[in-house]
Amino acid sequence: MNKGTMEGIRPLEQWIEKMMAHYEAAGLAVAVVDKNVTLYQKFFGFRDAENQTPIDENTIFGLASVSKSFTALSIMQLAEKGVIDLGGPVSRYLPEFQNAHAAQPVTVAHLLSHAGGFLPKRRMLVEEVARDLGIWQDGKAEIGPHPGLAMEGCRRVCKGLDEEEARTGLPGEYMSYSNDSYGLLSEIIRRYGGENSFQDYLEKNVFAPLGMDRATGLFIAPAQDPNSTKLYFHKDGKRQWCRDYYDNAFVLMGGGAVKASLGSMKKYVQMYLNEGKGEHGRLLSPYGIREMMKPRQHYRYGQWYGYGVAMSELEGVRMVGHGGGMTGISSHFAWSPELEAGVVVLCNTSGVPVSRVAEEALRWVTGAAVPAPMKNWQDAGWSEEEKKSCLGKFRNAEGNEATFTWENGDLHLTMGGKEREFIMAGHDLIILPGEFSQSDILLLREEGRGVWGVRTGGRILTRQ
Repeated sequence: MNKGTMEGIRPLEQWIEKMMAHYEAAGLAVAVVDKNVTLYQKFFGFRDAENQTPIDENTIFGLASVSKSFTALSIMQLAEKGVIDLGGPVSRYLPEFQNAHAAQPVTVAHLLSHAGGFLPKRRMLVEEVARDLGIWQDGKAEIGPHPGLAMEGCRRVCKGLDEEEARTGLPGEYMSYSNDSYGLLSEIIRRYGGENSFQDYLEKNVFAPLGMDRATGLFIAPAQDPNSTKLYFHKDGKRQWCRDYYDNAFVLMGGGAVKASLGSMKKYVQMYLNEGKGEHGRLLSPYGIREMMKPRQHYRYGQWYGYGVAMSELEGVRMVGHGGGMTGISSHFAWSPELEAGVVVLCNTSGVPVSRVAEEALRWVTGAAVPAPMKNWQDAGWSEEEKKSCLGKFRNAEGNEATFTWENGDLHLTMGGKEREFIMAGHDLIILPGEFSQSDILLLREEGRGVWGVRTGGRILTRQ
């Protein structure tokens, strides 16, 4: 039940405006819903800042990795129908995946929780594979549903995973965020879901039953839609824009291809609040929804990952959801079963901490004052030995790096070419503070091996 008041949310609106100015965000849409109705909705900024074109409930935004929740939901549908077995090896459904170098089979469930043992790999893009296949057409063709793209993309992703001998550990031992895993899941859906493409499956089994008439997994259609956002990003210190949804798009669609309006996403989050029931019938059983929400892998500080969604605690209740970020996209949706309320935040600018907006919007529902102050972390008092145990460079194939050095008798951290302020907040826990959001680094340590890696943003970086 909503305890928040319109007076109580005004400080949050002022904070959102301040945050948007700080990140030079062009536009943002936010809505809070209960099981049946909209409790709060507001549009900030513009979908086209140059022409000051406003956002409305039907404006199409990119969702990026929020798409993973759609993929997980689709896999759970197929599992409930008995088409696939979550405990079955991936190789049963995708023979291209040989499970090389793994001490035990990687299962569908492992992919759902990013626990296949895979280290992050270079993103394999739609454009590079499409060019090799001769179907690119300068990015002017709608090739997302092309079966040849999916088949070749799957072959290449599987080959890359099988050729990589390094692992995070046994399947299920560690989580490391994996676009490859969700790409393979969408290929399982394409092959076993009874439709010609992943997009077709979503349209028939998710979008249509929910009445999400402003949602798609396509690329050209949303870019040409008269009510879609420009995609804003910062490069060389300046804000720029494009309408290219192919930009940095993964070759397999399950990790980030969905685009949708705020109106459509409200229906999506209400489906979870209604335990799998949508506008035109049931999509998944309450048991299936609960299985998605089970905390299965440690993700970030205070967060666990289930199947396509992450769990954390907010004011003593559960907060479940997923975020996403790509070129011109910052997105987040979440819900709380105990509050019987959910939130959607969509922004057309890269790198904006919309997860914090979602958190504060749900906090408003509890009746608490918003926005809450950032947690005041205290130094845990690491010994010199503890500090020196993490010295060195850590990186992954996606290009993420963290380097710890010893200078002037203390530990220093460099990320993205810049020295970062940090707090040694607990055993093997480092917090990176910020005005509007904070992130964490977890040191991964094993007896006899020492600190072999770090996990930040859910991704593991290994010692070089």
